[in-house]
Amino acid sequence: MYKPEVNSKVKTYISLYVLHFIALVVTLTLTNLELFSRNSYAASMEPYKESIILNTDRDIYITGENVWFEVITINAATKAPVSLSKVVYVEFLDKNNFPLKQLKVSVEGCSGSSVFSIPENLVSGNYVIRAYTNWMRNWPADLYCHQTISVINPFGDIESLFLQTSYMQAVSKNDSPGFVNNISGVKEVNTAKINYQIKLNKAEFTSKEKVVIQITATDNTGAPVESDLSISVAKTGIVNTKIGEEPDSASLREGSIINSGKNAPDFLPELEGHLVYGNIKMKESGEPLKNSGLSLSFVGKVARCQFSGTNDKGEFYFVVREPGISEIVIQPINPDFTGYYVDLKQPFNSSFSNFQPGALLVDSSNIDAINNAVISMQINNLYEPFRQKTPEIQNRVIPDFFGKPENSILMSDYIELSSLREVVKEIIPNVYTLKQNGKYELKLINKLKSLPFENKPLVLIDGVPIYDFEKVLIINSKEIEKADILNKRYFFSENVFDGILSFITKKGNLSAMEFDNTIFRQVYEACQTGKVFYSPDYSTDRLKESRIPDYRNTLYWNPDIHTTKDGKVYVELFTSDETSEYTIVVKGMAEDGKTGISTATLIVR
Repeated sequence: MYKPEVNSKVKTYISLYVLHFIALVVTLTLTNLELFSRNSYAASMEPYKESIILNTDRDIYITGENVWFEVITINAATKAPVSLSKVVYVEFLDKNNFPLKQLKVSVEGCSGSSVFSIPENLVSGNYVIRAYTNWMRNWPADLYCHQTISVINPFGDIESLFLQTSYMQAVSKNDSPGFVNNISGVKEVNTAKINYQIKLNKAEFTSKEKVVIQITATDNTGAPVESDLSISVAKTGIVNTKIGEEPDSASLREGSIINSGKNAPDFLPELEGHLVYGNIKMKESGEPLKNSGLSLSFVGKVARCQFSGTNDKGEFYFVVREPGISEIVIQPINPDFTGYYVDLKQPFNSSFSNFQPGALLVDSSNIDAINNAVISMQINNLYEPFRQKTPEIQNRVIPDFFGKPENSILMSDYIELSSLREVVKEIIPNVYTLKQNGKYELKLINKLKSLPFENKPLVLIDGVPIYDFEKVLIINSKEIEKADILNKRYFFSENVFDGILSFITKKGNLSAMEFDNTIFRQVYEACQTGKVFYSPDYSTDRLKESRIPDYRNTLYWNPDIHTTKDGKVYVELFTSDETSEYTIVVKGMAEDGKTGISTATLIVR
């Protein structure tokens, strides 16, 4: 028997909260505490408090370069990795907290990674990357992760940035802000550390030569440690050389929940994927559309529809797992509801902390290294169009939400007809038109009973439900690429559809029909598509003799490395055309929350 997918986003989140809070209710009841008092509510949320660790490929960047980074979600109390939120919000801020870049990073397990480019017109200075989850928005913004990176614009006045070495040493002693102290937060000594040993297969290397790095992780007793780690190999002059005890992120500071006087959190954890949420109201009265079914659909050649419902406040939630930029349509399932508007909630927080990155101070002894990095960046950018592009991580193939159709009709296999009404009449099996109350309707035959369904089917154009069938039937058949038919009753959450008829146009953008402009439709950016750091392969003479110059400031970046049970892992990369000194930085974390950081030098002659 056919078992359709059953999905209810709102019920899923309610159920999860019920499970989370049952234990809390029992505990608080046994201790005779008032469940939703200010203190008890704040205490009940503490075990689920999250923090973020953010690692970048280096510390100093030239305008126009890419910043590669990794985020790790941890439990604020235990400091161990935690798999709660599946999305981390990352913002690149200037000194006035204006977001220059905003990214939604998908988290797989406990970590995720992405990249953003630094605008070319930025003035030289220190900038902040802050990271948080939707769940963390229930706490003050001071508790988010804040990390400083330094940006140098070579076309601006940079001479004033360089200070004498003696002054920099005094600055360092006073712990004054600058790129040398680039992670904000409370420094705590953690004796439970991972010791990473870095070994190279040679003492020195030549240009475009293979480098093999052996990384060994042990605890304080010398026993091997299985851990996840990131590795960066970048020019020494643009890497923080004052790496010792790693300070904890600002997100680990103590703080009380913002809404501690309430009995429910304002922001839900994104347990399954990115939450698209908001409310829907009637335009004339301003009253919420209460307890009504809604659909969220993606415009495109794959039918990706979700169905949910509003509560008594007109609020709704949808979970989006697909990455990238898509056009979405949100509309009531009941076509009789007209004259409404949808208000999507902003996923990024508009509240900011008082954290300031401080002035950018650069040691004058580092001038040559900075100039070298500037020249290398300009050469690399000049030849970027001729270089292999940064590949995207291959995402899974997304099927139609209703699964495999009973029939799939390609229009190219048949003679050309004038309209979809003729296509339905002449070509598509088990589908027919019926005129009722002066309007044409579409009906499907129930395959299991060989009888017509009593109710209307769900009809889709380019993945979007369309309830005015007459608009569908007059579409020119030349615009249609294929039709998928499901001749079975389909259950999705609390919704029951008497079959599904999905038409996909050649353009896949809804342009083949007149679309109702009153329906909410907009381009929406979900989580970023994954990118892989481009590290060229010079293993053959043909590749090694390439005439495209290679002057990478960051030779290698990989945030997804895992030491095995023996505590070891091997990393391979190739040097570039440039003779320089590079710093290898390894940062890792074990399942129990132990962390470690280590550096080594790679010399290219």
